[in-house]
Order: sequence, then C-alpha cells, then structure tokens
Amino acid sequence: MHKKSFYALDICIKMRYTSSRSMENKLNDDFEEENKMKKLFALMLALAMMLTAAAASAESLKVGLNAEFAPFEYVDDDGKITGFDVELITAIAEKMGMEVEIENMYFDGLLGALTSKMVDCLCTGMTITEERKASVDFADPYFTATQAVVVLKDNDTIHSIDDLKGKKAAVQDGTTGHFMAQDDLGCDVSDTVYKAATDAALDVVNGRADCMIIDDAVAQNLVKKYDTLTILEGMDMPVEEYGIAVNKDSAELLTKINEALAAVKEDGTYDALIAKYFN
Repeated sequence: MHKKSFYALDICIKMRYTSSRSMENKLNDDFEEENKMKKLFALMLALAMMLTAAAASAESLKVGLNAEFAPFEYVDDDGKITGFDVELITAIAEKMGMEVEIENMYFDGLLGALTSKMVDCLCTGMTITEERKASVDFADPYFTATQAVVVLKDNDTIHSIDDLKGKKAAVQDGTTGHFMAQDDLGCDVSDTVYKAATDAALDVVNGRADCMIIDDAVAQNLVKKYDTLTILEGMDMPVEEYGIAVNKDSAELLTKINEALAAVKEDGTYDALIAKYFN
C-alpha cells in the first residue's frame, strides 16, 4: 500500500475510534444523568408519600360547640367559625398531635351530642356544674366567669338582684344564665328563651324583655354591638368556671387534654389568646 494511503487509513481509523469513544462517553453520561433523575424522582415520590401518610394518620378531635357565643365562638365575616374557645382547643389539639374537627350545633343539644358519641369533647364556654358533672367529666377549668344583667341604658326599674323578680328576662337556651333567671332570680322566661345570644339581646333592644342574663364576657361583647344596652354594676353574681367536657369513659382523652392545656398555659399561648379576645 502506498505510504500516503496508509497514513490516510490510519487517520480514518483513529477518527472513527475517537468518534465511537466520544459517543460511548456521551451515552454513558446520558445514562448516568437519567439514573440521577430517576433516583431524585423516586426520592421526591417517597417523601410525598410519607407526608401524605403522616397527614392521613393525624387523628381528628371532634369538638362540639355553639357558634352563637362571641367572643368564645362565633362565625366571622368570612363565614369561618372562630373565637377564644376555637383557638384554644386548636392549640390543645396540636399539643396532642391531633386536628380539630368542629361540629356546630345548638347549645342545649351539646351534652346529648357528647354522651351519644357524636363528638369527642365540648369546648364552648360551658360552666362546670354539679348537674352537668352527673353525665360528663370536665377537664381543668380554663376560664372564670360570672353572670351579667344587660338592660337598656334608660332602664329605671332594675337596680338590684331583688328587682329582677317577676321581670321578663331574655336568655340563651340551656345556659347557666337561663337556669339562674328561671330558678334562682324569679324572672319570667316563658316566651323569651332563644337559641342565640344575639336574639336574646335584641329582645331587650326592642323592648320585649326587661333584661338579659348572660355570661359577663359575652355581655361585654353585646353592649359593644348594640349601643343602647348597658351592663348593670354591683349585681353580685356567683363566680363560675368553664371547662372542656368529655364522656365519662374517656379518661385517657381527659388526661391528654389536661396535659395539653397546662402546656398551652406554660408556653404563653393561653395568655396571648386572653389578650387577643378580652383586653
């Protein structure tokens, strides 16, 4: 073979070898890149599955309340149920690793819903009383209250507890204010019992009732809403305590709620909620 032809053949072979090696290297690089992408995708998929499983495994805490009792629980302008009790039980549930599921219903049906296991607990401005303790258990008290007497600002007939006897009092059905007006204060509640506190307040505003008996924090909220109303001072009502209610066979849940409530008070969450809703 001619020497120049030999050199040309050698160069051609080298070029083909080099080209082949380059293509092989590129294929290997592409293969490694594809493997990396597959591994990354598999990792992301596994992480997503873990997060989904964790969310799905979060146990729900069904909470019964009556969203007609501002500022403890109410429906805001966006249609969301919120308030002191709602934020408190949500914080308690978080400490327990649970998610809150709200069941809104009339106040007078709450105890029945709890004892029939429709809900796990009640957090709804419910006063701890001996009558209620006969059917349910209460966690440690979380709020101290008293009853208030709400009247029109131009009221001139009610000045003391004794003056309430025989007066027509508007009340919210099933509340301690209802029972106190009816059984202890001698008020007439024959046709002034309402499912919502605001409806009872409107009875006083419109002159259908002489007064309203309701928890003091709720009364404070109502007199801000209706500027013709005021709260009578010096009525010397008994002190009450609110508690979260659970069924009598829910001792484990009761312990967890008490522990979580203590933690919420310890870490400052409780004080922040008090400042937000009552200061």
